[in-house]
Amino acid sequence: MNIIFMGIALVLLFERAWKHWMVMRFFHRLPPPQIDVTLISIIQPILSGDPDLPACLEHNLRATSSIPREFLWLVDTDDLAGQNICQMLIARNPAATVRLVLCALPAPCENPKMIKLQIGARLAQGDMLCVLDDDTRLPDGTFERALPYLGQPGAGLVFGLPFYTSFGTFWSRLVAYFVNSNSLLTYVPYTMLRAPITINGMFYALRRRTFDALGGFDGLEQTLADDFAVAQRVRAHGLRLVQTPLCHGVGTTVRDARHYTSLIQRWFIFPRESLMRHLHGTDLAVLYALALLPVFFPWLALLLVALQPNAWTLGAALGYFAYSYVLFAWFNLRYFGGAAPWRFSWLVPLIQLTFPLQLLAALLAPQRIRWRGHEMEVERGGTFRFVRRRAGDE
Repeated sequence: MNIIFMGIALVLLFERAWKHWMVMRFFHRLPPPQIDVTLISIIQPILSGDPDLPACLEHNLRATSSIPREFLWLVDTDDLAGQNICQMLIARNPAATVRLVLCALPAPCENPKMIKLQIGARLAQGDMLCVLDDDTRLPDGTFERALPYLGQPGAGLVFGLPFYTSFGTFWSRLVAYFVNSNSLLTYVPYTMLRAPITINGMFYALRRRTFDALGGFDGLEQTLADDFAVAQRVRAHGLRLVQTPLCHGVGTTVRDARHYTSLIQRWFIFPRESLMRHLHGTDLAVLYALALLPVFFPWLALLLVALQPNAWTLGAALGYFAYSYVLFAWFNLRYFGGAAPWRFSWLVPLIQLTFPLQLLAALLAPQRIRWRGHEMEVERGGTFRFVRRRAGDE
């Protein structure tokens, strides 16, 4: 067999094995000791439109913790459906401390989520602030597992690892199996080599005194990728972003092919216009090597077989896809609580083969995105403008 083909096959298998090892090392590290926290203020910008919203919000109200919590639910004044959901859940969970805050619509070039975060932070009374998306479900003991990492030297902000929990539609399953088979292999190896450069904005926490010293969220309202803007502010003040081993669920219903395409496009336009335009040197090279290029490895595995069809290349390709499936199965069982049903796991190799096309389409797509009824034009560098706001009952 040609030595070049053999080398490529070994690279494909080594990439899987090395990332597997990085994930295992990450989760086997000893956790730091607990830190003192008096009250956690959980700031949740809420926008109706997803049928999983009531279940996600109530799940977090009922999740257990030894640390006192207050929830600040921030809802648009014209989002009557969202207000009704919140009022119903507050009435049904009287033991929870929840404040429902109605927020006026932001200016045309202001990020609606960031404006709500600014309002919520001003009202928060806790010595610890937590930002939580309205589709994110935190497990019991979240804060006992995540907050100790703020006690490490130089730590400014901690965040978790997402996995998806919505499988009701075919398109929801496509998203969920993509995320659940790739998230650990994408996020964890990078943070084992380099300090994190951004965060998963679905859940993160920082001390109130750190937040105030950073200048809070002020001045970040014109950036669409709010998680990257917050991460850059923390790093600019010489503090570290800390990836914790906390795995948290995300419940998002993807209705149809159009919704699916819009979601994937949004996921890749955001980092293209924020992360990749602000990173340089080693950080950018490692990001490409660990996250972007491996997306095309499944095609490379098939190309080996097409160019040199023999038992060796076929075995290498099958080994690559089998190893990927085993990793998904193990991570799903060990770290995601078996969230993904086995009967749909055939989607894993299908996604591996089709996702490179979706990535290319998303990277080449126009800058316009849709998000829960809002239509926005993303501008170079991560700023944006509204093309059309959603109607209040949309």
